Amino acid sequence: MDRGDVLSGSAFTAVLRSAIAFVIVLLAVGWAALAYLEGSLLAEQGADMRDRWQILAADHAAEGPDHVVATIQHVRSLYKTGGLAMAIFDKGDALLAGNIITLPAEQGLRVGPLDHATPPPGGNAIDFVYYSGDLDGRTLVVGQRLDLLHQTRGLILRTLAIAGFAVVLFMLTLGYYLSHQSLQRLRQIETTLEKAARGDIAARISESGGTTQIDRVAREVNRHLDRLSRLMATTRDTAAAVAHDLKSPLGRAYLSLGRALDRVEAGDDPRAEIKDTQDELGQMRSMFDTYLQLARIESGTDTVRVQTVDLDLLLDDLAETFALVAEDANQSLHYLRDASERYEIEGDTGMLQQMIVNLLQNALTHGGAGNRIELRLDRQDGRVRFCVADTGPGIPEAAREAVFEPFRRLDPSRSKPGSGLGLALVRAIAERHGATVELSNNAPGLRVEIAFPAIG
Repeated sequence: MDRGDVLSGSAFTAVLRSAIAFVIVLLAVGWAALAYLEGSLLAEQGADMRDRWQILAADHAAEGPDHVVATIQHVRSLYKTGGLAMAIFDKGDALLAGNIITLPAEQGLRVGPLDHATPPPGGNAIDFVYYSGDLDGRTLVVGQRLDLLHQTRGLILRTLAIAGFAVVLFMLTLGYYLSHQSLQRLRQIETTLEKAARGDIAARISESGGTTQIDRVAREVNRHLDRLSRLMATTRDTAAAVAHDLKSPLGRAYLSLGRALDRVEAGDDPRAEIKDTQDELGQMRSMFDTYLQLARIESGTDTVRVQTVDLDLLLDDLAETFALVAEDANQSLHYLRDASERYEIEGDTGMLQQMIVNLLQNALTHGGAGNRIELRLDRQDGRVRFCVADTGPGIPEAAREAVFEPFRRLDPSRSKPGSGLGLALVRAIAERHGATVELSNNAPGLRVEIAFPAIG
């Protein structure tokens, strides 16, 4: 795996930006803390130097200048490292006692270098905090080298540097790891999509159960691959079904044309054979027209003439027509509805009529002799419910969803008439009208219930 790809990953980039932001915040906070600490230490040491000067001034007033000179000489011997600065100068600025060679130019509390008799050791501060003041014509200077401040500043800077380096290193390591993991998942998604593009419809991204964005994308990709796999399988099955359904009528049309040619050569009338050929070709044309209509409805490219449809009036006419057809087929049709109710819906009359005809035709075709067909219309919960039930063989529960697929038929031998497009067209028309379709067991037989949004 290319390291550059990992470093350019979104996880590593986000962590890198966070690390830069952390360093900026750390520098700002460190600078503010250091400035506060330096100010506090300087104020504390300055107050200490003023207090020491006041003590010596009190000794000068009580014991005289010689006592102060003796005290300074004694104290100087105790601080040979030069950390303490203490001296008294006469009126001519000549040093009387102490370890400061040159009198500071300004009086008061000051911070800065002093001409100290003992140079500071290597790595120590060179500045002092000192207090200089007049003492009956003499000048008393008391100071302390800023070793503590210097050492504290160095300690804080080293601590911030080490802590910052450790945190940034940890963040970048974590970012590299997360980016590496993300890139592995992305490469896996890429590989899976390449396999799917080459025709491997079983290729799927392994599920890790994670909740990251990439995991959610992987699940969505798998969901779409599942849908694509089903579509490809449906297309393959549809192609096989079309080939199977076209084989017989094409064969019969071919034979009819052959017989017609024989009759022409024999000088006989070939119109009967030509009529048979026309019937077979008409059957194939009807199947293709139905399939094209289904495709237009599902894609939304059909022209829907939406208007208010009285579903009860439409069913009244169709029920009367199919009752006679059912009687001829040794079956019966019973139509039930409440005449006091209104059954108005929004829709296309032609599509709705075709949907109802398909359902009634299916019930007649598959019901057999003695089949009892019930056509029911009612209203419930603001919806108009239309139901067709029969006492035929029904559809097994496991196959009820599959029968809505184009060219899907329960009869593998395709011995009964039909194209396998009836229920597919029914659901497409229902969904186009915002309705739901439900298949259930009529015990015996099949119950098809369609619920439309009602008007009013």
